[in-house]
Amino acid sequence: MIVLKSPKGWTGPKVVDGLQIEGTFRAHQVPILVDSEHPDHVKQLESWMKSYKAEELFDEDGRFMPELAELAPKGDRRMGANPHANGGILLRDLRMPDFHDHAVNVPSPGAVDGQDTLVLGKFLRDVVKLNQDQRNFRIFGPDETISNLLGAVFEATNRQWTPGKLKMMNSSRPPDACWTRC
Repeated sequence: MIVLKSPKGWTGPKVVDGLQIEGTFRAHQVPILVDSEHPDHVKQLESWMKSYKAEELFDEDGRFMPELAELAPKGDRRMGANPHANGGILLRDLRMPDFHDHAVNVPSPGAVDGQDTLVLGKFLRDVVKLNQDQRNFRIFGPDETISNLLGAVFEATNRQWTPGKLKMMNSSRPPDACWTRC
């Protein structure tokens, strides 16, 4: 197994308008705004896009180079052929909460100030709780969970990878086996 550890946004612009992009939360956003108010960003965007060297990856007709396609694993070596990843061989029913319990009552348009992903976070928290014994539900993206307003899941589980760095982001719960060995 090869594990690549790289900073967020490592192939993108390092700094834009004096703000650090690589290795920060800004790498998850649109790092370079190109509009009439930021014409100087066009060159920076062009440089970034050219750094991917698409001419080395695609032929004149825009097709992926066959010699590169040949590098992909075949048969049982494919990630989707792993019984833990393919969603079929080791499949267990997912216990689901009653979605009605998470309904937002909207008596009239504009009468409720609510956010869909906050409600979804609570729903997913309950999915985690209901499936802890089976260990068949897992959420990936621990550094985007809060910014995507899904933080309620941390009432039922915790982040598990690079815990030293992430401890400052959420240290309210001890590690759970669900996140490390599902």
